Amino acid sequence: MSSPVLPIILGSRSPRRHELLLTLVNPERVEVVPPRSSEEAGFDGLSTLDAIRQQLRSIARAKCDDVLDQLSKRNSRFLAVITADTVIVGFEEDGLPVVLGQPPESDDWQTTVRDWFTRYYFDREHLAVTAVCIDTPCGQAAHRVIESNVVFDGNAKKWLDWYLSTGEPLGKAGGYGIQGAGGVFVSRVEGSIANVVGLPLNAVLETFAELGVDIGGCCA
Repeated sequence: MSSPVLPIILGSRSPRRHELLLTLVNPERVEVVPPRSSEEAGFDGLSTLDAIRQQLRSIARAKCDDVLDQLSKRNSRFLAVITADTVIVGFEEDGLPVVLGQPPESDDWQTTVRDWFTRYYFDREHLAVTAVCIDTPCGQAAHRVIESNVVFDGNAKKWLDWYLSTGEPLGKAGGYGIQGAGGVFVSRVEGSIANVVGLPLNAVLETFAELGVDIGGCCA
């Protein structure tokens, strides 16, 4: 009698992370178990990239601990739990990093996003930073922080009013979706494009291998 195929648990509410993980793992082997709370630690007062990276690690770790606790209480069997957190980091003129979260849920959100684009994006480099945490039932764990450099084309400023009218920036870290209409602004990405979307696939594969997690064949 063959052993049951255990699932990979994705601890996330993000449909984009789910879609990305399904490019690596057969959909029948992926189960989504979001953290119980959507509240997360913020980045106020953090003035260095190292501090931002550490906070991201802590957020991904907290998500993973929450999901592991849920699975333990259910006596659920699983192959691995994966959680992640992504932020967009812009830079002030003096080089200080600024974490750009999701646009505010208010009527003037377009003003905020417009400021981000003109102040931090056009003709400048910004970072997409993702912390990934993967745990196994035997207590093995691995953490990765992956960064991608993104540059927006200043000549695409003419499309900003149109982009704001689409409403796409809402709910997106940094106020844009590279996988959607926001891709019209991008002139260069150094590093993983999937990381900008929310899950660095190469790093996830490497971490699975490091932990001995057999995900089987990739999906077509």
